[in-house]
Amino acid sequence: MLAAVFAAALVSAPLPPDDITRNVLVDVCLPFVNGDSDRAAVEFLGFTVASEDGAVVDMVSSDERQAYLLRLAGDDDAEDGEVRRTCTLQARGAALDTVKRAIRQPLEQAGFTAEPVEAANRLIWTRQGVTVSVRQSEGRATVVRVSYSSLEAGG
Repeated sequence: MLAAVFAAALVSAPLPPDDITRNVLVDVCLPFVNGDSDRAAVEFLGFTVASEDGAVVDMVSSDERQAYLLRLAGDDDAEDGEVRRTCTLQARGAALDTVKRAIRQPLEQAGFTAEPVEAANRLIWTRQGVTVSVRQSEGRATVVRVSYSSLEAGG
């Protein structure tokens, strides 16, 4: 009985911001931009659909304290043959340094290369047509944007 109560407490406890950010990057954004549209990970992480308009899906986290916004947008243009997909995570309660630390190791392990950036409030990683950028405007939420372009992958 005590084990069941403890397990339920672990499941219901909100994840720290670095864990949520890392999990969204690894389990949602990277698979999405590479063509995997399974929403099981999104639901597991506690996101619910706020709106859906064609190939754009906006979601919100169920944890009101941390207030994460997630947008999945795909554009597989049959006319010009270009494929573009974007996953944007707005971490309203996570500091820029926390988000940077959360994504650095998974990106390095996946073979991404950090691009030189002069701005202290911005970080960019790339690999085979996938670009991961992290930025924060003064007084604003930290934003992680993962995008894929078939034109960048081919060039």
